[in-house]
Amino acid sequence: MKKLILFLSILLFCTTIDLSCTYALSSAKLEPVKLDYSFCELNQFINETQLKAMYDEYTSCLDNLNLILEDNKEFKDASLEDLLKNLDSMPEEIALNVKLNAASAINFEYFFKNLSARKTSPGEKFLKKIDKSFTCFDDFKREFKSSAINSNADWIFLACKPSGDLYLATSNEVYCPISFKHQIVLCLNLDKRLYSDKCQFVNKFFDFINWEQVDKNIS
Repeated sequence: MKKLILFLSILLFCTTIDLSCTYALSSAKLEPVKLDYSFCELNQFINETQLKAMYDEYTSCLDNLNLILEDNKEFKDASLEDLLKNLDSMPEEIALNVKLNAASAINFEYFFKNLSARKTSPGEKFLKKIDKSFTCFDDFKREFKSSAINSNADWIFLACKPSGDLYLATSNEVYCPISFKHQIVLCLNLDKRLYSDKCQFVNKFFDFINWEQVDKNIS
């Protein structure tokens, strides 16, 4: 009887160790967001092949970060936002690579989450903020389109300052508002590979925005 109790105790201990190790290992990995649409559902906006290539680029950035952070266990449970907001506390030898990969990854992540294959409408909370910062939704839409079409930027962001004010920003390099502790509300990738007609591309974007997600982004 004593041998049986000892055997069961050892078995229980080993099982506990295995489970905890498995959990620790999985929690250390940055994982890509799961999309609630298939790539082909957005074909009228972005070609399925191009969209998948963007998603692969996004997952490559996460893979790079997982490799970089393998030897820096103090950041193993950090989110992309945490990494970008705490670059000053990182060792010099990894800070730049973390910034480049985390900024690219989070821009892509917000972009993918901002898209929807189903029709949604701007929420009341978002519209109130738009009215405060841009006078009205139509003025915001006009300014967003103009900035996107007339710039040579890779990205355009609608971002929110800690004060709650919204603003538009474009960038040619790896830039992310979150690095400055500002919140991304909406963003659009303006990579030339995504379109043949930029004006049409930017106009179409507004037919595929997930406004429900936009509302969550400013909560």
